Order: sequence, then structure tokens, then C-alpha cells
Amino acid sequence: MRIFTLGLFVAVSLIAFILYSNVISEPSFNGSTPGCTGGGCHSLQNGLVSATLNGLDIRVSVSGTSSRVGGELIDSNGNVVDVVNSTNSNPFTLTAPQAGEYRINAGFKNPNRRWDSLMVAINLTGIDTPEPGPVATRFELYPNHPNPFNSETIIRFSLPDAGNVNLTIYDIRGQVIKHLSEGYYQAGTHSLRWDGRNDAGDISASGVYLIEVRSGEQRSVRRMILAK
Repeated sequence: MRIFTLGLFVAVSLIAFILYSNVISEPSFNGSTPGCTGGGCHSLQNGLVSATLNGLDIRVSVSGTSSRVGGELIDSNGNVVDVVNSTNSNPFTLTAPQAGEYRINAGFKNPNRRWDSLMVAINLTGIDTPEPGPVATRFELYPNHPNPFNSETIIRFSLPDAGNVNLTIYDIRGQVIKHLSEGYYQAGTHSLRWDGRNDAGDISASGVYLIEVRSGEQRSVRRMILAK
């Protein structure tokens, strides 16, 4: 009886471990939701991650470290479709299985545990998105997608040369709502996500907003509509 009980316990424990392994994201970057309280948790820091699209390949850059980085690609159903656990290559490449919207979670352990999340939209037909490529030929801010939007929207811009970039969201009166990103970007096309929240973390009201991207002497502004 003891042998049977022990065997049953081992079997149940093994099943539980398998189920747990299948629902936990591969890298320990806390998934898409911050708030992990364990000793090995990473802290969310916006603006760390940028991405360049080339077909189904997503070239992911992580700023703020010269150490090893890692990341995962999650589809719209919450499934991890590609992962790089730890690499000295920065940027590194994640590959989507097909066109669609994906979330990138990426980060690092040194000098501090940090991670960031970024939404990208892959459209192989080129409709509503610029044709992806490894290097952009001009400075440009593309129309956000979707627009109007309800919960979040994807903002894309391209740089012909690497440099410092500031992305800021204003309301129609010109007041700053959100400092979306400020940092150094490589040449290419990059995607950022805005979830409709301001710098204080509060959800913005429905209305017209302006997204401005600056790099050196270059500046571009587009209008977007938050409709709830």
C-alpha cells in the first residue's frame, strides 16, 4: 500500500510539473504582466526593447546592458512561439510562424534584472504597414495601427542612421501625455506599443492625440484617435 501511494504521488507530481512547464514562459522575464515578487524577478522598464521586421524574422534590440540578453515571442493566443533564453548577440532574432500580431518580452540580468514588452504586427502583404527591411532609407513616422484604437496601438518609425530618438505623445492642446521612449536606436524600422496610459499610469480619455518622433534635427508628427 505504501508503494502504491508513493508511486501515485510521484505520478501526480510529474504531471503537475509537466503542466507547470507548459504554461510558464521560457525566459524568466515575468511574461507580459509585471508584479512578480520572487527573488529572481525582473523589473519592468519601458523603452528597453526595439524591433526591426524582415518578413517573419524579428530583429530584437535590447538597450541598457552589454551583458547577455534573452527574449520570447508570444502570439495573440498567449502561446510562446519562439524563444532565445540567453545570448551574447544583441540584436538577436525571433521568428514568427506566420503573419499576425505578436508580443515580444525581452530583458537581461546584468547590471540589474530588467525587462520590457513590445507589440509588433507582421503583415506580409504590406497593407497598412511599410514594407519591412533591415535598413531604412529615410526618416519616417508611419500611421499607427489600428487607428482609431481602443486598448493599444502599434507605432512604427524608420531611421536611415542610428541615433538618439525621442517619442512623445501629446493631447490635442499640446500637453505631454506620455514619454513613450527615449534612447539610442539602430538604423532600421522600429515598433513601439502605446496602451493608452499616461506617464502616471492612468488610462487616457477618449479623443485625438499626437505622436511625435524626434531624432537630431528631424521631426515627424501624426494624429491618432483613442476611442473607447
